[in-house]
Amino acid sequence: MPSTNSPLLMGIDAGTSRVRALLFELDGTLVAEASDDPTVKCSRPGWTSTEAEDLFKSCLNAIRSVVAMVDKPERIRSVAVASVAEAGVPIDAVGDAVYPIIAWYDCRTLPQANWLKQHIGEERLYRITGLNVNPIFGLCKQLWIRENAPEAFKKTVRWLNTADFIAWKLCGVPATDYSLASRTFALNIQNLEYENELLKEVGIPCNWYQTLVPSGTFLGNVLPKNAKITGLSSDCKVSSGGHDHLVGALIAGATNQGTLINSMGTAEAVTLFLDKPIYDKAVGSHGYVQGVIVADRPYYYHLGGLFTSGGAVQWFHRLTEQRYSHEELIKDAWGLPPGANGVLFLPQMRVGSPPNPADMSRGAFIGLGTDTDHSMLYRSMLEGMAFDVKMIVEGISQLKKAPEIENIHCFGGESRNDLLMKIKASVLNRALTKMDMPETVSLGAAILGGIGAGIFTNLQEAINELRFNTYEILPQSEWVETYQKFYDDVYSDAWKQIRPLQEKLLKACPPNDNDS
Repeated sequence: MPSTNSPLLMGIDAGTSRVRALLFELDGTLVAEASDDPTVKCSRPGWTSTEAEDLFKSCLNAIRSVVAMVDKPERIRSVAVASVAEAGVPIDAVGDAVYPIIAWYDCRTLPQANWLKQHIGEERLYRITGLNVNPIFGLCKQLWIRENAPEAFKKTVRWLNTADFIAWKLCGVPATDYSLASRTFALNIQNLEYENELLKEVGIPCNWYQTLVPSGTFLGNVLPKNAKITGLSSDCKVSSGGHDHLVGALIAGATNQGTLINSMGTAEAVTLFLDKPIYDKAVGSHGYVQGVIVADRPYYYHLGGLFTSGGAVQWFHRLTEQRYSHEELIKDAWGLPPGANGVLFLPQMRVGSPPNPADMSRGAFIGLGTDTDHSMLYRSMLEGMAFDVKMIVEGISQLKKAPEIENIHCFGGESRNDLLMKIKASVLNRALTKMDMPETVSLGAAILGGIGAGIFTNLQEAINELRFNTYEILPQSEWVETYQKFYDDVYSDAWKQIRPLQEKLLKACPPNDNDS
């Protein structure tokens, strides 16, 4: 247990079903961690939500648990929150949530996304916001509430994204950072201001949106009531955080030109930072998005996402009723040749990923036989995830005015899977850099909190303080040619071949996302 008087930084990672609080030394050394799980409700097929107060209660529980692990709580000088980006909380005039938090991946908002396509247009939305039309984004949820919960809509005076909401509850100061605003359809990424004309056109009050601040901006001290509950000092400073993938990318090397960041969690993000937005309507139509995170300066980004990478692995564990441990699955799959004995997995289990976007999708196994066993299925899943990332990376590589990709840095829970990393390096046929910071998102949030508290003068100073190892993952030479041929001959065309049948299935049997 630490006993020095050096400052500690707290980073909170708030997801749909879990809130984690982690404490770090200034060099990134993990000191303590705790988590708590709010109740996730699945009231009907495709609907997933969390009560806002349940989420905040879980946050307080996690903070209280981690504070109890430290001998001198007054050492905890700062806190900031990173969260999923597309879930928000409608708040009324007295500060209460008037409707549950609709999960970022909830599919109920598809009609609203289609309405935006018809009435605003995909090209215009992409030109303004950098986003393709997808039902996950904040504006679609607001329109859904207006149409389906009109009383809640009438009471709403403020909209707070998940990280905004937790920070506001902790310190009483509402604000939104640019990375979260980038996922709402409300931010103009050209001038970094809210697009009030668009909001008025679709009937969403402009004053719902909060003051825009850079990530790492001091907001206020922890409120006395929260200090009493958690054990934090009332002098502990709360600062703005941001979108989880981007907060992690900031400290994982994305600020170095030409470094592609692969954030590997339940969902997977492939991100390249840019000096300025790139307008190319064809890029948006292929499912890629743009946005911005502002720290010491604006960092624009180009991003392609695989929404169910680690999520697919979690599904497989549930399907097999946890019969095989993670270690057993990896060991058994290592013994198979590339190509998983002819089994192909398409990992688009919720939506289509670039360059084949689709508002709704389902994954698929192809090539099953009576001899197919769990190890073949598992290896095919890892290979399908790697092939999909290859398609995303190829699309980003073809961007005009984008820097050449020189390095690929990987972080996140799924990067701990050595077999997946070896497969991915072989599929991409290039070395990968694995960042030995599995809690990158929480650490990124903690660093932003330290900047806001004045412990660091800027982002680069904070990054220079970090101490962590990196590992180079090289391709398995004897796998490379096999994977390239499998990709060219089978995978690259598989989506187009199976999509028409998939659309018929989705129409006949609408998906049920209660397994989320």
